[in-house]
Amino acid sequence: MFLLILVAAISFITQPAQAEMYKWVDENGTITFKDTPPPRSKKRPKVKVYSDSDFDPAPPPAPVQQSRGSNSPKSEVRAAAPASAKPTGKVRFSGAIEMYVTDWCSACKMAEKYIASKNYPVVKYDIEKDKGAQLRYKELGGRGVPLILVGSNRMSGFSAQLLEQYLGNE
Repeated sequence: MFLLILVAAISFITQPAQAEMYKWVDENGTITFKDTPPPRSKKRPKVKVYSDSDFDPAPPPAPVQQSRGSNSPKSEVRAAAPASAKPTGKVRFSGAIEMYVTDWCSACKMAEKYIASKNYPVVKYDIEKDKGAQLRYKELGGRGVPLILVGSNRMSGFSAQLLEQYLGNE
């Protein structure tokens, strides 16, 4: 009997976890990803439900080569651009802006309004309503809202000038 319970417990523990993500666009055009369904409203938003099996695993990181004779991380050897490639100047950010916000934050509202006025793609996470977002916010070392991510650039609070700089517009 004990062996049967043990086998049942092990099979239960090893079952893959299933998580659902909900994506919707609100009336302001803000794209939102959450692990909870969208709020009910008069208009029914377009919703797509994602599960873990919908995504491929992340590719492994590229190996970093170091020059001989130096252990300094500054001595990374980077692949040279092809001879036909010409520098294009500043690189503009083309992804979505990530924002970690709360409902009561006035700086969050100001950032949301500015980003919407420029029609920049944005993914907004409410750290008080979304436990997954709250966990990511803590992992990022968030201490205040809004926490705005533009690629690898990070902004605590909101500055339109700094946002434009991160987007490559200045």
